[in-house]
Amino acid sequence: MVSPPRYWRRLQAKRALRSAVITSAESFGVSIAKRFLPSVAVDAYRFRGMSRKQVPVSIQFQELGLLLADGRSVLDGVSGSFLPGRMVAIMGPSGAGKTTFMNVLCGKATYGEMTGQVTFNDGQLDLPTMKQGMGFVPQDDIVHEQLTVRENIFFSAKLRNPYDAPDALLEEVVEDVLNVMQMTHIQGSVVGGVEERGISGGQRKRVNIGLELAARPTVLYLDEPTSGLDSTSSLQVINSLSKMARLDMTIAMVIHQPRYPLFSLFDDVLLLGPGGRTVYLGPSQGAKGYFTSLGFEMPDSENPADWLMDVLSGVVPNDQLSDFRPAMLFDIWKSKKDSINRDQVRRSLTALEDSAVLVNAIEEEWAKIDKDSSGSMDAKELSLLLQTCGEKQPHPEAVSEMLRQISGGKDFATKQDMVTFVHRLRTSDPTSAGGGGGTGMAAPAAVEETQRLLTRQPGEAPTEGRPLPRFTLPRPGFCQQCGIVLQRRFAMFMRETWRRMVDLGLVFLCSSGIGVMHRGGNGANSLDLPGNLHMFFIGLALLSAVSSLKVFGENRPMFWRESANGISVGAFFTARALGNVFDVLLLGSTYVLIYFILTRPPVPYMDYFIPGLLVAFAAASWGYLISAVIQPHNATTATVMFVLVGCGILGNPYRTTDLMDGGAKEILLSLSLNRWALPMCLSATIESAQSESLCIDVNVLLAHQVYHNEMSHGKYTLWNQGVLALSCTTLVVTLLAFLGLKFTNRSKQV
Repeated sequence: MVSPPRYWRRLQAKRALRSAVITSAESFGVSIAKRFLPSVAVDAYRFRGMSRKQVPVSIQFQELGLLLADGRSVLDGVSGSFLPGRMVAIMGPSGAGKTTFMNVLCGKATYGEMTGQVTFNDGQLDLPTMKQGMGFVPQDDIVHEQLTVRENIFFSAKLRNPYDAPDALLEEVVEDVLNVMQMTHIQGSVVGGVEERGISGGQRKRVNIGLELAARPTVLYLDEPTSGLDSTSSLQVINSLSKMARLDMTIAMVIHQPRYPLFSLFDDVLLLGPGGRTVYLGPSQGAKGYFTSLGFEMPDSENPADWLMDVLSGVVPNDQLSDFRPAMLFDIWKSKKDSINRDQVRRSLTALEDSAVLVNAIEEEWAKIDKDSSGSMDAKELSLLLQTCGEKQPHPEAVSEMLRQISGGKDFATKQDMVTFVHRLRTSDPTSAGGGGGTGMAAPAAVEETQRLLTRQPGEAPTEGRPLPRFTLPRPGFCQQCGIVLQRRFAMFMRETWRRMVDLGLVFLCSSGIGVMHRGGNGANSLDLPGNLHMFFIGLALLSAVSSLKVFGENRPMFWRESANGISVGAFFTARALGNVFDVLLLGSTYVLIYFILTRPPVPYMDYFIPGLLVAFAAASWGYLISAVIQPHNATTATVMFVLVGCGILGNPYRTTDLMDGGAKEILLSLSLNRWALPMCLSATIESAQSESLCIDVNVLLAHQVYHNEMSHGKYTLWNQGVLALSCTTLVVTLLAFLGLKFTNRSKQV
């Protein structure tokens, strides 16, 4: 029989365990809700790394226009303002100049002559001053496909925040972006691309936006951020951006005929008519009323956004305006624009729209949850789901309690059970900081650190009490940017094992094929020695140059994006080139080693390795130059032509008598990589044969004599000449590649 004290102790222990289980289950419920439901994951989230803008920025534009080189005007007399803390949609029919208008606003319209004026805060700030306070999200999803979602956001934050921002603050900024853009559950997933499947298109779009949010911009421009997305995913993206506007961020975006729930999320809308002229600028909720007051009638079943486009295109008739033409709307707007009230309360997602977002999110993840494809989720699968939500080794009893709450007492839960359960939590978040959710208020430490960094003058220590922050934030310098880009390149490098193995396989096949053909023919008494060495260096140069095309060819759009955002071209180039050194060493040394083993030339290995490595790096520099100045789809052809002509034809050892002619022909032949590398190996082979009193083929002697004119100069003069010439070629061509990267496609780097 159990004594009463022991019984009560056991009962209290059971109660404590039950309480802990229920508490854990409640915490698990919040984790699941934050993963799937935007109203919990965003509205109840308290910003930690981001804060309200200390100097909110309004944008004023007067008589804005753009004249193209052929004299056409694609934008004409657009005037108005965008206010801080508000999200503006720029809409209009095709050809109305929507993207052109936004490009002019942010200084990217280098393809024409801008007319009019753009100012910030009524002229207190100009465009050059605001550059670092801006973010621009392109229509194409330009992201780092080999990085995870979190790595993409983190490296963007490192490159585009103040140089002395603490890592703790940057981590909080990354967490803010992941939470606001609803990407916490995929933060460890590699983005991927066309060849290697990664995250979905909607998630990729959020990463594209998150790269700019990580810079904590004061003004954010977006070019059709919902293109290619379904209606529910579009709602998720725009709803997330509306939360960023609550930080007093000024957000303007081009958007194409959204459905009404999405359209009404915008605070303001700018409507451009044909010819790029203003038709309306004001609250989105007031756009319908404005046009109905002009005599246009909208059917009850019509989508207001589609109806507005029909009005601007002249499709909708108007009984009050005789002989109505769309051009009449411009003059009407000029007479009525002062009567538009820009004061409007921001709208949030309705319960119905939130339900659509939730169902879409659960549908998207259910295949990962339902591991055995049974159509339901058991306790083991729920435990795995909780671990992906950030819960470390959830207690089995807490998992069982969680499953009971979701399923209503059953041993399994269906998709509908999950939807119903999360809906019950949409108004209760135990972990919400009271009043802090969605208000845009940051944690005190982040506020203090942000204020300290923003108010610092360039080149001086922090000063207490400075009233206004500066927009020209001190970004990381050249060396810091090099370090960050190298760190990013290393993260990519670790995920390229398979590609590197394929490259090594191709090197093995190429080197083995050439080595087998030349086996026994690389001695000083071989008639074929000059030709064999010639082919050996051609293969090496071709492999090195082609493999180096990816260094700048694959990342051109990302380079243009980062360069436009103030990232140093020199830092990007240096880090990328340094990151390729290992690959050049690996491919070059493997090629030379296999060839040397198969041919067994009568010289030390280093007499082949050093010339081979010099050729590999010189050819790689040509790969950099070609990838920097030639379009990727033409770069491979150009590289093959360069190697065949530059190394194959110009470096042909059986035409060395042309070197005796002097003049322009000699200068042209001297540009060949084989011109310098081949005699280095010839000299080593001849000297080895002479030391052992072996026969030397007359063709080998002739080629060597033509290269040197006098045998008495010996190996080291020849060796020094080759090392110097190939090293200088590498440095000079690499410098030309940098200049090519910096000065070509300049219009895409602004």
